[in-house]
This record gives sequence, structure tokens and C-alpha cells, in this order.
Amino acid sequence: MKVHQSNFSIEGFSEAVAYEEIKSLATQHSLLDYYDLGSGYIPKLPYNLGNREHSLEEILTCNPSLISFSGDKLFGSVQAGIIAGRADLIATLKQNQLLRMLRVDKITLSLLEESIKAYLKEEWESIPTLWLLFRSIEELTQRALHVKEAVGQAYCDIMPSETYMGGGTLPNRKFPTIALHVKGKATVLERKFREKLVIGRIEEDKFLLDFRTILPHNEVLLIDIIKQIVG
Repeated sequence: MKVHQSNFSIEGFSEAVAYEEIKSLATQHSLLDYYDLGSGYIPKLPYNLGNREHSLEEILTCNPSLISFSGDKLFGSVQAGIIAGRADLIATLKQNQLLRMLRVDKITLSLLEESIKAYLKEEWESIPTLWLLFRSIEELTQRALHVKEAVGQAYCDIMPSETYMGGGTLPNRKFPTIALHVKGKATVLERKFREKLVIGRIEEDKFLLDFRTILPHNEVLLIDIIKQIVG
């Protein structure tokens, strides 16, 4: 069994056994192998984020007995747990009485199905988590400039920053982003924006809005909220 490190990372002189080795050992001794991926993902991740993580495609080439991963996080769909693997083992799991308590409802299944359809059609805009992750710094900068010009250059400026996936995904793996620095006392701004249902963060006493968390169709509303708060 191999389990993903969710929400933490081990740094320094440490090693981890490759899943391929676990699979080989299990096969030699007629044992089941199981990999809890934590957060499964399909396309190759940008910014070298995938060099410590196995994609679903990589694991499936090893023909695992069982794998599990979250339906949300990097997979980008609804909050759910997904178990896949050998048909006979899945059939055994379905017979367990715990299934009646742990199975998801039809709404969750239908939403998950729509996400999988988007994967098959490569409609990445329908999977916001991945769509935002793959935005380039140039694109984020242009969008931030648009908001800055609409609000007024005296009230905000643009700065490079770094961000994280969060939610138990890619622990301590940061990657570049572009933020809009709204000028003013950071703690006061954070409170006022939260009252408008907008969540930013504070870095070095600056209140920032991370454009890797903002969808384009929300920009008009965001501009209006910023204007209300900064006057």
C-alpha cells in the first residue's frame, strides 16, 4: 500500500518507495497492491508540479489492483472519493454493508459524470480548477491590468506572487501567479472584502487578490466591489 502525503511534505534526507516497486513485490507474492493517490489528475501539470506526483494515466499503465483518489482537488469535480481497479475487487467492495452509508447520491454522480465528459471532450473551461492552473503569467497579467485600469491606478497595482493548490493537494509546492494589490490597511481591507464575499490574502502587510483564483466572468462584479470599498 502506498499513500499520498496530504497537507504535508517530508524534506531533507528521506526516500519513498516507488509504486512500481510495490506493484512488483505484490505480484511476486500474490498480494493485492493499493495506491491512495489523494488527488488524481489526468493532464500533465504545468510549472513542474507533476514531477513528484503520479498522474492517473501513469498509475493505470501499471495495472493496479486498486487505486483511490478524490473527485475534487486536482481532478476538479465534486467532493467525493473514487475507487477504481480490478473488476472482481470492485464487486467485492460493493457487497460490503458500509457501501449503504458511504455511497454518494445521484446528484453527486451526475455532476461527476459531467466532469468526466468534459475530460473526454477536452473542454477544460468546464473544469475551473485545471483551467485556472494552466493560465500563463502573461494572460493573468493582462487580466489584472484590465481590472487595475477600471478601478484606477491610484487605488491598486500589480505584483508577481506565488500560490499553492491547497486542499491536501501538492503540499508545499508553490507556483507563480499575478496578484492585484489593493492599497490601504491590509487587515481592514481583508475584513471589508470578506463582507462582500471576496477572499484575498495578506503578504508583507499588503492585501492581495490572486488572479489564479478569479474566473473571467467574475471580473465585472469584482471591479464593482473594489470601487465600493476603496471609494
